[in-house]
Amino acid sequence: MTERTRRRLAALLLMWSGFSVAAAVVVTYMTWPANAVANYFQDRRNQQANVRALQWRIGAETDPLERRFYQAWLAEEKGDLKRAIRGFKSLRDDARPGSPLHLKTSLRLGLAYGLNRQPDRELHTYVALMERYPGPSRLSQATFYLRQGDRNQARRVLDEALAQDERDGSLGSQRGFARYLRAGLESKQATPASPSK
Repeated sequence: MTERTRRRLAALLLMWSGFSVAAAVVVTYMTWPANAVANYFQDRRNQQANVRALQWRIGAETDPLERRFYQAWLAEEKGDLKRAIRGFKSLRDDARPGSPLHLKTSLRLGLAYGLNRQPDRELHTYVALMERYPGPSRLSQATFYLRQGDRNQARRVLDEALAQDERDGSLGSQRGFARYLRAGLESKQATPASPSK
């Protein structure tokens, strides 16, 4: 290969790489609100806002048990899931059973297990709530099954939750959300398969 050919090839490669970079910039610009890079930056901004809000709440909270709840949640938000799990477990054990704090701490503990890739412990945490909090227990189980992709189990649990709610009102303020989830499962089930050609 001659020197002249080498120079032409280098110029061609340089031109091609410049074109590739320009194309990437144009594509990123044109799809900015809905692309992976924008999503990443939006997620980071949201996470930083959550951290600031939790730090403010910890500083403003006068109830020591509530402060511990937000401290565990802050650890979860920062990605320290082991610390979050320890905090939620300890607080759940200290909170009075039947209290709103006991319930919300148990639910956050389940979520922390899920984020820590411990689905069996997450589900067990929700099932353990069944006797005292049947509505929230079943609703949490249903969302767990939906995240796992098991729509049939989610549908079954939601049907049980809604049936019991009619008898005792156990879903409380979450009734609308449970109905919304159940309707979404019904509409997906009723969607006909596209005909094969």
